[in-house]
Amino acid sequence: MNLLYINSQEYKDRIEELYLESFPEDERFPFWILEECSKENNSDLLSIVDNGVFVGMSYIVNCNDAYYLMYLAVEPNLRNKNYGSHILMDLEEKYKTLFLSIDDPINELNIRRKNFYLRNGFYDTNKYYEDTGVNYEVLCTNPEYEITNENMQMRYTNTTSNSELLSIIANTFNADYVNLKNKSVSQDIKQHI
Repeated sequence: MNLLYINSQEYKDRIEELYLESFPEDERFPFWILEECSKENNSDLLSIVDNGVFVGMSYIVNCNDAYYLMYLAVEPNLRNKNYGSHILMDLEEKYKTLFLSIDDPINELNIRRKNFYLRNGFYDTNKYYEDTGVNYEVLCTNPEYEITNENMQMRYTNTTSNSELLSIIANTFNADYVNLKNKSVSQDIKQHI
């Protein structure tokens, strides 16, 4: 694999198509918001290319001392070919401390997704929250990094300095308030049964 991470318009249509097919509507921004925000210096909307072939996309937000991996997707026909693991290794090398939210692992797909991240350098932070009716767990690559309400808010508030865009973001997701909670031992056991 010879992966390149490109922040350009060349693969815009492929990024948008993959983004729309990979993430449920209630868990994504309108694509144009990602494009606009990535024109600033605080987020990266990246095409991931291997020897000229588009393999995936990522969207990462700078949260001061860590980076929030908001979206990561690999082309469906290229999944289970080690691209995801290789991409995560590259992103961790570049950004050092990454954190992300995953759907509560209550079904086989979500459990597999969580296990994928855990196998690839992420740790369970024991934190969870609800946003627009969806329950999420927080994972991080650095076990020493403290996940707080403030840095979880930054995943939205740091995406742009444009007040109009920030208003749209705040109206789409809960950008103004995060209520992180610690998972109980019984919750964690129940999820893996």
